[in-house]
Amino acid sequence: MHFGPRDAPPSWFEPAERIPQPRRPALTARPEPSRIAEWGSATCDKIVGGIRGGLWRFTEGVADVLFPGLGPTVGAARRSTKWGPSLVGLNDGRDADVKIGLVGSENLGLWTIFRTRLGQSDLGPRPVWCTDLATVPLGTEGINTEATAITGIEDVKPTDVGRLLLAPPSADARTRLLLRVDVRRRSGIVAVDAGDGVWQRRLFFTVVHPARRGDGHHETYRVVCPVCGRRRLAQFRGFDVCSDCGWLLTQT
Repeated sequence: MHFGPRDAPPSWFEPAERIPQPRRPALTARPEPSRIAEWGSATCDKIVGGIRGGLWRFTEGVADVLFPGLGPTVGAARRSTKWGPSLVGLNDGRDADVKIGLVGSENLGLWTIFRTRLGQSDLGPRPVWCTDLATVPLGTEGINTEATAITGIEDVKPTDVGRLLLAPPSADARTRLLLRVDVRRRSGIVAVDAGDGVWQRRLFFTVVHPARRGDGHHETYRVVCPVCGRRRLAQFRGFDVCSDCGWLLTQT
């Protein structure tokens, strides 16, 4: 994975009118019914499992900027253990149109919460951490303490991102993954290039590292989600998250 602009093709930073735009068929307003049914019945692992590694590598890379002082702990864990990130699908088995899940490590107390929906838009109600960042320009900060936004790009296999898209890319497509996080909000987006050079925003995410995750209890406890009004709040060490819309309450 490359961070910042130094490893990116120079043409990405040219004014848009100077860049030859690829011809791309217009997307339909809604995917085919069979695609909707396939998406709804699939688990989070089936939908986002292919990008789990890239999402976690990006999370580890930006952890020390988002949470100053956490970098050495993340680095030590990476060197001394062989564990990989856990993926938890919060609404698996419910034929959910919106998939809510987490990728992360209970040992580190570092989690990436994600929300994704099949189609061209992610309809509400959405939690406030869904930051709809632009995909271009890629930014100039790189990974440093003064960065306001950090972008990572990684080449991926078409099969890794196929389930995130309205139509799966061809087997020989040069597919890429773009991850961008707003440092102040600790939230960002994942976009997919299906091989046509156009970034499609496909996933919202936010990174959490609760400072008081060891207290063992929540000072504020809710039964009903204040965003979607449902009673499916999942409790983790240091935070609660709604498994239907992704609303988040973190201990501070």
